[in-house]
Amino acid sequence: MAIRKPGAIPYLFLAALLCGLLFSAAMRLHLNFNGGHIDEYDYLFVGKQLLAGKEWRTYFYIFGSNLDWYLLGIGEAIAGLEGARAVAGLLGLLSLAGMYFFVRQLYGSVVLAGLSVALFAMQAAHIFISKFATYDIIALTFFSLSLAPLLQACERQGRQRYLALLMAVALFALAVTSKYIVVAYLPLLVLVALWLSPLVGVLFGLGVTLILGIYVGLHWEDLQGLYTIQIKGVHGANSNYEYLLHMETLYLALPLTMWLAALGWQVFRLRGQALRDRTTLIMLTLLVFALPLAAYHLHGKNMISLYKHLVYALFFLSPVMAWLLWNVLERFNFKLAVQAVAAAMVLGMVWLNYALLLDMENGYPDVRPIIDAMAAQPIDANTTIASEDPYLMRYAAFGKLSQNHIKELQWMDNNMDGKSEKKDVVEALWDNKFTYVFMDNLIQPTANQDLRGVMKSRGYEKVLEIPWKTTQVMSRQDKGVLELYKSTRPPRIPITEDAMFK
Repeated sequence: MAIRKPGAIPYLFLAALLCGLLFSAAMRLHLNFNGGHIDEYDYLFVGKQLLAGKEWRTYFYIFGSNLDWYLLGIGEAIAGLEGARAVAGLLGLLSLAGMYFFVRQLYGSVVLAGLSVALFAMQAAHIFISKFATYDIIALTFFSLSLAPLLQACERQGRQRYLALLMAVALFALAVTSKYIVVAYLPLLVLVALWLSPLVGVLFGLGVTLILGIYVGLHWEDLQGLYTIQIKGVHGANSNYEYLLHMETLYLALPLTMWLAALGWQVFRLRGQALRDRTTLIMLTLLVFALPLAAYHLHGKNMISLYKHLVYALFFLSPVMAWLLWNVLERFNFKLAVQAVAAAMVLGMVWLNYALLLDMENGYPDVRPIIDAMAAQPIDANTTIASEDPYLMRYAAFGKLSQNHIKELQWMDNNMDGKSEKKDVVEALWDNKFTYVFMDNLIQPTANQDLRGVMKSRGYEKVLEIPWKTTQVMSRQDKGVLELYKSTRPPRIPITEDAMFK
C-alpha cells in the first residue's frame, strides 16, 4: 500500500461521502413514508397484545421470538407506528456499530471500518429495514454485533477469549431467534472459527446449537405448524428465476462488480502471491458470506422478503468496496482525477439506492385512509370484522372489541368443522355475520370478485373505495383497490349465539 504524502487529504472524495451520509440520515428520519405494511401491523398488534399481558400464538406463524414484539411494542406504545419505526432506526445505528467493530477486527484499520460503515449506510436495503417496524433489523443488529467478538475469541487467549466467545454465542443465538433465516450463517461461522481456532469453532457451534435446541424444544408444537403452513406452503415457489435474477442484479450488480475489481487490483498488485495474501483470503471469504440468502431465494423461487434479505449480501460486500476505494486512492496519492472517479462512484451509489429505496417505500398500498374511516365508524361489543388484512383491523380496533370478532377473509371456519374453505367465507357473508368487510385486493384479488357479488346481494354498502398502484418489490400484484363495506342487515344468527365468534 502506497504511503500518502504528508498532509494529503481527499477533500473531494470526503465531500461525496458526506453527501451520501446526509442522504442516508435524511432518508432514515423520514418515518412516515407510507402507512403500515401488513407485517408491521401484525407485529405491532402482537406487541400491544403481549404488553397488555395477553397471549398470542406467535410461534405458530411468525419466524421470530416474542422479544422482537416487545421491543417494537415499546416504541409503538410511545409514539404509534412512527415510534416503532424509530426503534428500528436506533437498532439500525447499532447494526452499523456492529459492522464498524467487525471490519476493524477484520482489517485492523479504523479508516476501512469507518468507510465500510459509510458505504453500507447508503444501501437502500439497510435504510429501509432501519425504518420498517419488523424483525429484520433486530436480527441484523444482533448478527452484526456477534461477529467481532467471535473473531476476537479466535485471536485471544485465556479469560478474554472465553468472555468474547460467550458474547458471540449469546448475540448470534439472539440473531437467529430474532429471525430464523439467520441460521443459514451458523455453518459458515463455525467453519471460519474452526479454521482460525479449532477450540473456539467447536465451542461456538456447540453453544449456539444448545441454545437453539432448547428454544426449539420449548416451542416444538408451534414450530412444526410454522414449518408445515409457512415454509412448505406460503413460502413455497412464488416467482421465477428471471424476476429473481433481475431483482438481485439491481441490488448486487455494483457491489459484485466492485468486488471483482478489488480482486483484480489485488492480483495486479501482488502477481503470483495474491492467493497467499491475507487480504485476498478475506475477500474470498466475504464473497462466500455474501451469497447464501441470495442463493436461497433463487433455489426456492421465493421472492418474499428478498429485498430485505439482500442486506446480508451488502453487509459483507461493503468492506471490500471500502478496501478497493481506499487502496486505489492511496496508491495514486489522492490525486484529484482519482478522487473524482471515486466520488462519482459514491454519488452514483447514492442515486441508485435512492431509486431502490423509493421502490421499497411504495411497494405496498397505503392503508391510512382505511384506519381513518374505521375510526369514524361506530364500534361496540357486537361489532364483527372480516378483513383481507386482519392484523390491520386487529391493530386499529385494539381494545375496542374482542379479537374473536375479527376474522381473516380468506382463512375462517364458519361451520366449525376444523377446515377453512372458500364456502365458509361465502356462507358467513350470506348470513351477514360481519358488520364490516375490508378488502385490499392484494392477497386474493380473483376470489374477491365472487365475494363482492355475495355482498351486493346481501345488502352490504360500500363505505370507501380507493384505487392503489405500487411497485413490484414486495408483490407481483401491483395494482388494485382498497374497499370497505358495511352491512345494512342484522346477522341471521345473533353474535352472542354464533359459535364462530366465541
